Amino acid sequence: MKLDVPASPRRHRRWSAAAALAALLWWSTPSALAQDQTVELRSGGGYVSQTLPNDVTEVEMLEQVQGRCRFNRTWGYDLTNRELWADGGCGGKFKLTRPEKAEDSSSNSKAAIAAVAAIAGIMLLSSHNRDREPPPPGPGTYPPPPPPVQPQPGGVIRGMGGFCLDVEGGQVRPGVRLTTWKCHGRANQQFSWGRYGELMVGGLCVDIEGGNRADGARLIAWPCAGSPNQRWRAWRNQITSQMHGKCVDMADGQARPGQAVVVWTCHGRENQRWWW
Repeated sequence: MKLDVPASPRRHRRWSAAAALAALLWWSTPSALAQDQTVELRSGGGYVSQTLPNDVTEVEMLEQVQGRCRFNRTWGYDLTNRELWADGGCGGKFKLTRPEKAEDSSSNSKAAIAAVAAIAGIMLLSSHNRDREPPPPGPGTYPPPPPPVQPQPGGVIRGMGGFCLDVEGGQVRPGVRLTTWKCHGRANQQFSWGRYGELMVGGLCVDIEGGNRADGARLIAWPCAGSPNQRWRAWRNQITSQMHGKCVDMADGQARPGQAVVVWTCHGRENQRWWW
């Protein structure tokens, strides 16, 4: 009679040890490490700024300490110009995210690898048996996905002549172009800022149509994809593209209902200045 013998539990323990070693080594690599720095910046009512270190990759407000602070309205940061700024009486404590220095991460990684290897060696020795069959493959271990975009509360964006940034026709749908119109504050004029520079309206993102880099390229509403032509910086009443640095502009310098909104090389004149 032939008996079906279940797989040795020691073999399963050996596979668990190998998986644990792989996962721990992955998490101990330098690429997964970062160091943070906390700074404080207060506005006395006017504009103040502080130079950011060259290796800062992100800034986050940890605590509001005075005034009314709203991202890209009374505080913000510009990684291109290496600047953290505050305005309108806002004051806060900010976390600067910076990659860990190579020498620190290298020594940390070596220590972690040595410790993990020692533990895994003990586990592997304790689970040793003569069966050489490899264990069946299992699912890998991956870091959790990034958090979803958390937009700030919406509001109107006013430009030259008191006209507001507006999604044409009152319907926020993919592909509809942006214009200027008399301010009424309905849904197609309610814009909010996402965490990574998205300018959002009605659940869609303001997008440079087709990723066009030329002066005069139109702005449209489009599903958010995180691409450079959907990311913006607001600084001193100008809204600039993170893709090429050009400014949101009332076409032809004309303030009137239905005027096209485009991107253009920044010149600082009134048709490129916005308030929110």
